[in-house]
Amino acid sequence: MPYRHTQPGIVILAVCLVIGVISAAIASQTELTPMIVALTILIAVAIIFYSLTVEIGDGELRWHFGPGLWTYRIPLEDIRSVGIVRNHWWNGFGIRMAPGFRLYNVSGLDAVELHLKSGEVRRIGTDDPQGLAAAIEQSAFTKPRRCP
Repeated sequence: MPYRHTQPGIVILAVCLVIGVISAAIASQTELTPMIVALTILIAVAIIFYSLTVEIGDGELRWHFGPGLWTYRIPLEDIRSVGIVRNHWWNGFGIRMAPGFRLYNVSGLDAVELHLKSGEVRRIGTDDPQGLAAAIEQSAFTKPRRCP
């Protein structure tokens, strides 16, 4: 496989931990049922978004969060251009639909922006934007040469 990288979801895990500690403190002073529900949701979010893995292989770009309950795929031939961008903090983390693009990230503000032939724009957050962009460009924009 030409490229595989996993970024830990430090921001999402830290937020879940802080909210979890606050919720547990509140739960110890109040009714437990709503706090148990909140803690259960936080644990599920932490499990799903603890990392983001990006792979290139078999003619496609793939990425998944955490244990890989679902995988996103884009055929390399559908990518028109690639660029490195920096997201604003208000774009958030996880899976987001922002004006003009869809964002997938778990930590940090750096991302690789993909302009697809369909006109859609995807941003994949990464702590290796140069490496991911170079791997996509090498895989998507170079055609194998035929032997004579």
